[in-house]
Amino acid sequence: MPLTLREVLDLDVVRRGGPSVVAGAARLDVPVRWVHAVELTDIRRLLRGGELVLSTGIALPESADGLAEYIATLAHVGVAGLAIELGRRYTAALPPALVAAAEERSLPLVELRREVAFIEITEAVHARIIDELLVSRAATTLALGHLLTSRAESLERQAHRTLISALIEGPGSGEAARARAMGVEVTGRDLLAVVVRLPGAEPDPGQAAVLGAAEAIAGACRSAGLPALVGALDDVRVGALLSLPPGADDDEPLRALAARLAAGPAPRAGLSIPVIGVSQPAGSLREVRDAFREAREVADLAAGNSAAGGARPYYRLPDLRLRGLLHLLREDTRLRAFAERELGSLLSYDAEHGTTLVSDLAAFLDAGGNKALAASRAHLARPTFYQRLALIERVLGVSLADPESRASLHVALLARRESR
Repeated sequence: MPLTLREVLDLDVVRRGGPSVVAGAARLDVPVRWVHAVELTDIRRLLRGGELVLSTGIALPESADGLAEYIATLAHVGVAGLAIELGRRYTAALPPALVAAAEERSLPLVELRREVAFIEITEAVHARIIDELLVSRAATTLALGHLLTSRAESLERQAHRTLISALIEGPGSGEAARARAMGVEVTGRDLLAVVVRLPGAEPDPGQAAVLGAAEAIAGACRSAGLPALVGALDDVRVGALLSLPPGADDDEPLRALAARLAAGPAPRAGLSIPVIGVSQPAGSLREVRDAFREAREVADLAAGNSAAGGARPYYRLPDLRLRGLLHLLREDTRLRAFAERELGSLLSYDAEHGTTLVSDLAAFLDAGGNKALAASRAHLARPTFYQRLALIERVLGVSLADPESRASLHVALLARRESR
Protein backbone atom coordinates (compact mmCIF):
# COMPACT_ATOMS: atom_id res chain seq x y z
CA MET A 1 0.00 0.00 0.00
CA PRO A 2 1.22 3.56 -0.72
CA LEU A 3 2.89 5.61 1.99
CA THR A 4 0.36 7.98 3.57
CA LEU A 5 0.82 11.53 4.83
CA ARG A 6 -0.02 10.32 8.34
CA GLU A 7 2.88 7.86 8.17
CA VAL A 8 5.20 10.54 6.78
CA LEU A 9 4.40 12.78 9.74
CA ASP A 10 5.26 9.90 12.06
CA LEU A 11 8.77 9.45 10.61
CA ASP A 12 11.49 10.28 13.13
CA VAL A 13 13.07 12.93 10.91
CA VAL A 14 9.73 14.70 10.48
CA ARG A 15 8.85 14.45 14.17
CA ARG A 16 12.10 16.28 14.96
CA GLY A 17 10.54 19.25 13.19
CA GLY A 18 7.62 19.34 15.65
CA PRO A 19 4.86 18.91 13.04
CA SER A 20 1.39 20.24 13.85
CA VAL A 21 -1.54 19.76 11.48
CA VAL A 22 -3.46 23.06 11.37
CA ALA A 23 -5.82 22.31 8.46
CA GLY A 24 -7.11 19.37 6.43
CA ALA A 25 -6.65 16.88 9.27
CA ALA A 26 -9.38 14.66 7.81
CA ARG A 27 -7.20 13.83 4.79
CA LEU A 28 -4.03 12.59 6.48
CA ASP A 29 -4.47 9.14 4.95
CA VAL A 30 -3.91 10.55 1.45
CA PRO A 31 -1.02 8.76 -0.32
CA VAL A 32 2.29 10.61 -0.76
CA ARG A 33 3.87 9.95 -4.16
CA TRP A 34 6.89 12.23 -3.80
CA VAL A 35 8.33 15.19 -1.84
CA HIS A 36 9.13 18.63 -3.29
CA ALA A 37 11.03 21.36 -1.43
CA VAL A 38 10.26 24.54 -3.36
CA GLU A 39 10.15 28.29 -2.65
CA LEU A 40 7.99 29.47 -5.57
CA THR A 41 4.37 30.52 -5.82
CA ASP A 42 4.00 29.55 -9.49
CA ILE A 43 4.69 25.86 -8.99
CA ARG A 44 1.83 24.30 -10.94
CA ARG A 45 4.19 23.29 -13.75
CA LEU A 46 6.49 21.49 -11.30
CA LEU A 47 3.84 19.25 -9.78
CA ARG A 48 2.03 16.11 -10.95
CA GLY A 49 -0.17 15.39 -7.93
CA GLY A 50 0.44 13.36 -4.79
CA GLU A 51 3.44 15.43 -3.66
CA LEU A 52 4.16 16.70 -0.17
CA VAL A 53 5.36 20.28 -0.67
CA LEU A 54 7.97 21.60 1.77
CA SER A 55 8.51 25.34 2.17
CA THR A 56 9.82 28.01 4.52
CA GLY A 57 7.12 30.38 3.21
CA ILE A 58 9.61 33.10 2.18
CA ALA A 59 8.10 33.44 -1.31
CA LEU A 60 4.42 33.29 -0.38
CA PRO A 61 2.14 36.26 -1.13
CA GLU A 62 1.43 38.92 1.47
CA SER A 63 -2.30 39.28 0.82
CA ALA A 64 -5.07 36.95 1.95
CA ASP A 65 -6.29 36.65 -1.66
CA GLY A 66 -2.81 35.71 -2.82
CA LEU A 67 -2.50 33.02 -0.14
CA ALA A 68 -5.94 31.64 -1.04
CA GLU A 69 -4.94 31.49 -4.72
CA TYR A 70 -1.73 29.65 -3.81
CA ILE A 71 -3.68 27.06 -1.85
CA ALA A 72 -6.21 26.74 -4.69
CA THR A 73 -3.38 25.99 -7.12
CA LEU A 74 -2.00 23.23 -4.89
CA ALA A 75 -5.47 21.73 -4.38
CA HIS A 76 -6.18 21.81 -8.12
CA VAL A 77 -2.96 19.90 -8.87
CA GLY A 78 -3.84 17.39 -6.15
CA VAL A 79 -0.86 17.63 -3.82
CA ALA A 80 -0.86 15.42 -0.73
CA GLY A 81 -0.12 18.29 1.61
CA LEU A 82 1.85 21.43 2.37
CA ALA A 83 4.37 21.68 5.23
CA ILE A 84 5.80 25.10 6.14
CA GLU A 85 8.69 25.59 8.55
CA LEU A 86 8.25 28.42 11.04
CA GLY A 87 11.10 30.77 11.78
CA ARG A 88 12.02 32.51 8.54
CA ARG A 89 8.87 34.06 7.12
CA TYR A 90 6.38 33.17 9.84
CA THR A 91 7.51 33.01 13.46
CA ALA A 92 4.76 32.09 15.90
CA ALA A 93 2.16 30.61 13.53
CA LEU A 94 0.99 30.46 9.93
CA PRO A 95 -1.30 33.25 8.66
CA PRO A 96 -4.99 32.68 9.48
CA ALA A 97 -5.88 33.35 5.82
CA LEU A 98 -3.58 30.53 4.71
CA VAL A 99 -5.01 28.15 7.31
CA ALA A 100 -8.60 29.06 6.42
CA ALA A 101 -7.98 28.56 2.69
CA ALA A 102 -6.38 25.16 3.30
CA GLU A 103 -9.26 24.08 5.52
CA GLU A 104 -11.79 25.18 2.92
CA ARG A 105 -10.02 23.14 0.25
CA SER A 106 -9.44 20.16 2.63
CA LEU A 107 -5.73 20.48 1.91
CA PRO A 108 -3.55 19.15 4.75
CA LEU A 109 -1.45 22.05 6.07
CA VAL A 110 1.35 21.33 8.53
CA GLU A 111 3.40 23.69 10.66
CA LEU A 112 6.97 22.57 11.32
CA ARG A 113 7.69 24.32 14.61
CA ARG A 114 11.38 23.44 14.77
CA GLU A 115 14.04 23.71 12.10
CA VAL A 116 14.74 20.48 10.23
CA ALA A 117 16.79 19.89 7.09
CA PHE A 118 14.39 19.43 4.18
CA ILE A 119 16.92 17.20 2.43
CA GLU A 120 16.71 14.74 5.36
CA ILE A 121 12.91 14.61 5.07
CA THR A 122 13.15 14.17 1.31
CA GLU A 123 15.69 11.34 1.56
CA ALA A 124 13.75 9.52 4.29
CA VAL A 125 10.41 9.69 2.48
CA HIS A 126 11.83 8.82 -0.93
CA ALA A 127 13.66 5.83 0.57
CA ARG A 128 10.38 4.60 2.07
CA ILE A 129 8.51 5.12 -1.20
CA ILE A 130 11.12 3.16 -3.15
CA ASP A 131 11.07 0.44 -0.50
CA GLU A 132 7.28 0.16 -0.79
CA LEU A 133 7.53 -0.09 -4.57
CA LEU A 134 10.05 -2.92 -4.31
CA VAL A 135 7.91 -4.78 -1.79
CA SER A 136 4.82 -4.29 -3.93
CA ARG A 137 6.57 -5.59 -7.03
CA ALA A 138 7.89 -8.59 -5.14
CA ALA A 139 4.37 -9.37 -3.91
CA THR A 140 2.99 -9.02 -7.44
CA THR A 141 5.63 -11.39 -8.75
CA LEU A 142 4.68 -13.91 -6.10
CA ALA A 143 0.99 -13.56 -6.88
CA LEU A 144 1.79 -14.67 -10.43
CA GLY A 145 3.58 -17.71 -9.05
CA HIS A 146 7.14 -16.70 -9.96
CA LEU A 147 9.30 -18.24 -7.24
CA LEU A 148 12.99 -18.78 -6.96
CA THR A 149 14.54 -22.24 -7.17
CA SER A 150 13.01 -24.97 -5.02
CA ARG A 151 15.86 -24.86 -2.48
CA ALA A 152 15.95 -21.09 -2.24
CA GLU A 153 13.81 -18.80 -0.18
CA SER A 154 10.80 -17.31 -1.96
CA LEU A 155 10.61 -13.57 -2.54
CA GLU A 156 7.64 -13.43 -0.21
CA ARG A 157 9.55 -15.18 2.59
CA GLN A 158 12.52 -12.85 2.08
CA ALA A 159 10.30 -9.78 2.37
CA HIS A 160 8.51 -11.20 5.43
CA ARG A 161 11.78 -12.21 7.09
CA THR A 162 13.22 -8.73 6.59
CA LEU A 163 10.16 -7.11 8.11
CA ILE A 164 10.05 -9.53 11.05
CA SER A 165 13.73 -8.77 11.73
CA ALA A 166 12.96 -5.05 11.73
CA LEU A 167 10.13 -5.59 14.21
CA ILE A 168 12.35 -7.66 16.51
CA GLU A 169 15.09 -5.04 16.40
CA GLY A 170 12.55 -2.37 17.34
CA PRO A 171 9.76 -1.05 15.12
CA GLY A 172 10.08 2.33 13.44
CA SER A 173 7.37 4.38 11.84
CA GLY A 174 7.18 2.53 8.53
CA GLU A 175 6.64 -1.09 9.47
CA ALA A 176 2.83 -0.77 9.60
CA ALA A 177 2.72 0.41 5.99
CA ARG A 178 5.11 -2.33 4.88
CA ALA A 179 2.98 -4.96 6.60
CA ARG A 180 -0.18 -3.63 4.94
CA ALA A 181 1.61 -3.71 1.59
CA MET A 182 2.07 -7.43 2.20
CA GLY A 183 -1.62 -7.89 3.01
CA VAL A 184 -1.25 -7.99 6.80
CA GLU A 185 -3.06 -5.33 8.81
CA VAL A 186 -1.33 -4.65 12.13
CA THR A 187 -3.33 -1.69 13.44
CA GLY A 188 -6.22 -2.43 15.79
CA ARG A 189 -5.48 -6.17 15.72
CA ASP A 190 -4.26 -8.83 18.15
CA LEU A 191 -0.72 -9.61 17.02
CA LEU A 192 0.46 -13.09 17.96
CA ALA A 193 4.17 -13.93 17.81
CA VAL A 194 4.86 -17.57 16.98
CA VAL A 195 8.29 -19.22 16.93
CA VAL A 196 8.71 -22.74 15.61
CA ARG A 197 11.81 -24.52 16.93
CA LEU A 198 12.94 -27.32 14.65
CA PRO A 199 14.86 -30.37 15.87
CA GLY A 200 18.64 -29.87 15.82
CA ALA A 201 19.89 -29.50 12.28
CA GLU A 202 23.25 -29.13 10.56
CA PRO A 203 23.85 -25.90 8.59
CA ASP A 204 22.78 -26.96 5.08
CA PRO A 205 20.04 -29.45 5.94
CA GLY A 206 18.95 -27.02 8.66
CA GLN A 207 18.47 -24.21 6.16
CA ALA A 208 16.43 -26.40 3.85
CA ALA A 209 14.32 -27.63 6.76
CA VAL A 210 13.63 -24.19 8.17
CA LEU A 211 12.67 -22.78 4.75
CA GLY A 212 10.37 -25.73 4.22
CA ALA A 213 8.78 -25.14 7.60
CA ALA A 214 8.31 -21.46 6.79
CA GLU A 215 6.50 -22.30 3.56
CA ALA A 216 4.37 -24.89 5.37
CA ILE A 217 3.30 -22.34 7.99
CA ALA A 218 2.62 -19.72 5.32
CA GLY A 219 0.56 -22.25 3.39
CA ALA A 220 -1.46 -23.13 6.49
CA CYS A 221 -2.14 -19.43 7.12
CA ARG A 222 -3.27 -18.91 3.54
CA SER A 223 -5.55 -21.94 3.70
CA ALA A 224 -7.13 -20.63 6.90
CA GLY A 225 -7.45 -17.09 5.52
CA LEU A 226 -5.22 -15.90 8.34
CA PRO A 227 -3.10 -12.79 7.63
CA ALA A 228 0.47 -13.49 8.72
CA LEU A 229 4.10 -12.56 8.19
CA VAL A 230 6.20 -15.73 8.07
CA GLY A 231 9.96 -16.05 7.68
CA ALA A 232 13.04 -17.93 8.85
CA LEU A 233 14.77 -16.48 11.90
CA ASP A 234 17.85 -18.68 11.69
CA ASP A 235 18.75 -22.26 10.74
CA VAL A 236 16.50 -23.84 13.39
CA ARG A 237 13.71 -21.32 13.99
CA VAL A 238 10.80 -19.92 12.00
CA GLY A 239 9.00 -16.78 13.10
CA ALA A 240 5.40 -15.84 12.31
CA LEU A 241 3.37 -12.79 13.23
CA LEU A 242 -0.34 -13.61 13.10
CA SER A 243 -2.89 -10.82 12.76
CA LEU A 244 -6.18 -11.69 14.46
CA PRO A 245 -9.36 -9.71 15.16
CA PRO A 246 -9.31 -8.24 18.68
CA GLY A 247 -10.35 -10.84 21.24
CA ALA A 248 -10.51 -13.67 18.68
CA ASP A 249 -9.98 -17.26 19.81
CA ASP A 250 -6.51 -18.23 18.59
CA ASP A 251 -6.59 -21.90 19.55
CA GLU A 252 -8.06 -23.15 16.26
CA PRO A 253 -5.53 -21.43 13.94
CA LEU A 254 -2.64 -22.46 16.18
CA ARG A 255 -3.77 -26.08 16.16
CA ALA A 256 -4.08 -25.89 12.37
CA LEU A 257 -0.48 -24.67 12.12
CA ALA A 258 0.71 -27.47 14.39
CA ALA A 259 -1.18 -30.07 12.36
CA ARG A 260 0.31 -28.75 9.12
CA LEU A 261 3.82 -29.05 10.52
CA ALA A 262 3.17 -32.49 11.98
CA ALA A 263 1.96 -33.66 8.57
CA GLY A 264 5.29 -32.71 6.98
CA PRO A 265 8.28 -34.99 6.34
CA ALA A 266 9.07 -37.37 9.19
CA PRO A 267 11.93 -36.16 11.41
CA ARG A 268 15.20 -38.07 11.38
CA ALA A 269 15.66 -40.89 13.86
CA GLY A 270 16.00 -39.70 17.44
CA LEU A 271 14.59 -36.25 16.75
CA SER A 272 11.24 -34.91 17.84
CA ILE A 273 8.73 -32.96 15.78
CA PRO A 274 8.99 -29.14 15.70
CA VAL A 275 7.96 -27.31 18.85
CA ILE A 276 5.77 -24.21 18.64
CA GLY A 277 6.12 -21.36 21.13
CA VAL A 278 3.42 -18.68 21.24
CA SER A 279 3.34 -15.27 22.94
CA GLN A 280 0.48 -13.51 24.60
CA PRO A 281 -1.30 -11.21 22.11
CA ALA A 282 0.40 -7.87 21.46
CA GLY A 283 -1.83 -4.85 20.97
CA SER A 284 0.60 -2.81 18.88
CA LEU A 285 3.80 -3.09 16.87
CA ARG A 286 5.74 -1.62 19.78
CA GLU A 287 4.92 -4.75 21.79
CA VAL A 288 5.90 -7.19 19.03
CA ARG A 289 9.59 -7.23 19.95
CA ASP A 290 8.85 -8.50 23.47
CA ALA A 291 6.24 -10.90 22.06
CA PHE A 292 8.82 -12.55 19.79
CA ARG A 293 11.30 -12.77 22.65
CA GLU A 294 8.67 -14.53 24.76
CA ALA A 295 7.69 -16.93 21.95
CA ARG A 296 11.33 -17.81 21.27
CA GLU A 297 12.07 -18.48 24.93
CA VAL A 298 8.98 -20.67 25.22
CA ALA A 299 9.87 -22.65 22.08
CA ASP A 300 13.49 -23.16 23.15
CA LEU A 301 12.52 -24.20 26.65
CA ALA A 302 9.82 -26.58 25.46
CA ALA A 303 12.20 -28.09 22.91
CA GLY A 304 14.80 -28.65 25.61
CA ASN A 305 12.32 -30.26 27.98
CA SER A 306 12.25 -33.94 27.13
CA ALA A 307 9.10 -34.39 29.18
CA ALA A 308 7.27 -31.90 26.97
CA GLY A 309 8.02 -33.52 23.63
CA GLY A 310 4.84 -34.02 21.65
CA ALA A 311 2.58 -33.41 24.64
CA ARG A 312 0.96 -30.25 23.25
CA PRO A 313 0.37 -28.87 19.76
CA TYR A 314 1.83 -25.53 20.91
CA TYR A 315 3.15 -23.97 24.10
CA ARG A 316 2.64 -20.73 25.95
CA LEU A 317 4.57 -19.59 28.99
CA PRO A 318 1.89 -20.78 31.49
CA ASP A 319 2.11 -24.28 29.94
CA LEU A 320 5.71 -24.56 31.14
CA ARG A 321 4.71 -23.69 34.69
CA LEU A 322 7.70 -23.70 37.07
CA ARG A 323 10.21 -24.28 34.28
CA GLY A 324 8.83 -21.27 32.46
CA LEU A 325 9.20 -19.05 35.51
CA LEU A 326 12.74 -20.23 36.20
CA HIS A 327 13.66 -19.74 32.57
CA LEU A 328 12.56 -16.10 32.73
CA LEU A 329 14.48 -15.59 35.97
CA ARG A 330 17.60 -17.47 34.87
CA GLU A 331 19.76 -14.30 34.80
CA ASP A 332 18.62 -13.18 38.26
CA THR A 333 21.58 -13.34 40.66
CA ARG A 334 19.24 -14.09 43.56
CA LEU A 335 18.06 -17.28 41.86
CA ARG A 336 21.64 -18.34 41.23
CA ALA A 337 22.52 -17.65 44.85
CA PHE A 338 19.56 -19.78 45.99
CA ALA A 339 20.69 -22.70 43.82
CA GLU A 340 24.23 -22.37 45.16
CA ARG A 341 23.01 -22.41 48.78
CA GLU A 342 20.89 -25.49 48.20
CA LEU A 343 23.35 -27.53 46.14
CA GLY A 344 26.79 -26.02 46.83
CA SER A 345 27.96 -28.63 49.36
CA LEU A 346 26.77 -31.49 47.11
CA LEU A 347 28.55 -30.06 44.06
CA SER A 348 31.74 -29.70 46.11
CA TYR A 349 31.48 -33.28 47.37
CA ASP A 350 31.09 -34.60 43.81
CA ALA A 351 34.09 -32.56 42.68
CA GLU A 352 36.28 -33.83 45.52
CA HIS A 353 35.26 -37.50 45.47
CA GLY A 354 34.37 -38.11 41.83
CA THR A 355 30.81 -39.09 42.74
CA THR A 356 27.54 -38.33 40.92
CA LEU A 357 25.35 -37.40 43.86
CA VAL A 358 23.82 -34.37 42.08
CA SER A 359 22.67 -36.62 39.23
CA ASP A 360 21.38 -39.19 41.70
CA LEU A 361 19.41 -36.49 43.52
CA ALA A 362 17.95 -35.29 40.21
CA ALA A 363 16.89 -38.84 39.33
CA PHE A 364 15.18 -39.21 42.70
CA LEU A 365 13.32 -35.90 42.42
CA ASP A 366 12.37 -36.45 38.76
CA ALA A 367 10.80 -39.75 39.87
CA GLY A 368 8.59 -37.84 42.30
CA GLY A 369 10.46 -39.14 45.34
CA ASN A 370 9.86 -42.78 44.38
CA LYS A 371 13.12 -44.49 45.38
CA ALA A 372 12.46 -47.76 43.59
CA LEU A 373 11.54 -45.99 40.31
CA ALA A 374 14.55 -43.70 40.55
CA ALA A 375 16.90 -46.66 41.15
CA SER A 376 15.46 -48.44 38.12
CA ARG A 377 15.90 -45.36 35.90
CA ALA A 378 19.46 -44.93 37.17
CA HIS A 379 20.17 -48.63 36.44
CA LEU A 380 21.35 -49.17 40.00
CA ALA A 381 20.52 -51.80 42.58
CA ARG A 382 18.08 -50.48 45.15
CA PRO A 383 20.43 -50.90 48.17
CA THR A 384 23.17 -49.00 46.31
CA PHE A 385 20.83 -46.19 45.34
CA TYR A 386 19.36 -45.99 48.84
CA GLN A 387 22.88 -45.64 50.27
CA ARG A 388 23.55 -42.73 47.91
CA LEU A 389 20.36 -41.01 49.02
CA ALA A 390 21.43 -41.38 52.66
CA LEU A 391 24.83 -39.88 51.80
CA ILE A 392 23.08 -36.97 50.04
CA GLU A 393 21.07 -36.27 53.19
CA ARG A 394 24.24 -36.20 55.30
CA VAL A 395 26.13 -33.93 52.92
CA LEU A 396 23.24 -31.48 52.58
CA GLY A 397 22.05 -31.77 56.16
CA VAL A 398 18.42 -32.26 55.10
CA SER A 399 15.80 -34.98 55.10
CA LEU A 400 14.60 -36.09 51.68
CA ALA A 401 11.41 -37.26 53.34
CA ASP A 402 10.52 -33.62 54.01
CA PRO A 403 8.31 -32.25 51.18
CA GLU A 404 9.69 -28.72 51.50
CA SER A 405 13.28 -29.97 51.27
CA ARG A 406 12.45 -31.93 48.11
CA ALA A 407 10.68 -28.90 46.60
CA SER A 408 13.58 -26.56 47.36
CA LEU A 409 16.15 -28.96 45.95
CA HIS A 410 14.04 -29.58 42.84
CA VAL A 411 13.77 -25.83 42.18
CA ALA A 412 17.51 -25.42 42.71
CA LEU A 413 18.28 -28.20 40.21
CA LEU A 414 15.93 -26.70 37.63
CA ALA A 415 17.43 -23.25 38.16
CA ARG A 416 20.92 -24.63 37.71
CA ARG A 417 19.96 -26.25 34.42
CA GLU A 418 18.42 -23.01 33.12
CA SER A 419 21.44 -20.88 34.08
CA ARG A 420 23.92 -23.03 32.17
